Amino acid sequence: MLQRNLVNNRPLESLVWEDLTNGVPTISALASLSSEVLGDRQSDPSLTDLNGLSLEARAILKLASKTGSISIRGDKNAFEPEERYLAICVEMPESRRLEFRISGDPQRTIRFLEGFRQLCCHGLVMHQLMNEFSLTAVGFEVANTVNHTDVEKHVAMAREF
Repeated sequence: MLQRNLVNNRPLESLVWEDLTNGVPTISALASLSSEVLGDRQSDPSLTDLNGLSLEARAILKLASKTGSISIRGDKNAFEPEERYLAICVEMPESRRLEFRISGDPQRTIRFLEGFRQLCCHGLVMHQLMNEFSLTAVGFEVANTVNHTDVEKHVAMAREF
């Protein structure tokens, strides 16, 4: 089994201001969730059951099915508070990036972050480096079963940047 604090061996109390301005506690928590499932994966079929995933989680999976690359990004210098929120970003072919940051609807932005948390808990993503994650082998398999029609409205919410 992998160590519980594989990503960040420092206790939460030792975070410095720079860590907080870069979203380290949230990114670290999501990395820990995904590594726990990766290190202790059971052959539980419910982990790969799409019915247990929100439409936001499925939309992330569908977009990530081509490259497998997902990151968590924030803009600490943005003027509007909701523009500073952490948001899910999916790398697309040809160096394109789509971000699930919905201007004027911070609740929806957070729902996509929650959808990503679900993917971590189901072992469909794994932490790579810093704020970067990728689909797991099972994640790619499940992503290819997502029906585009089911998530079309949610996929359309992603904006290119």
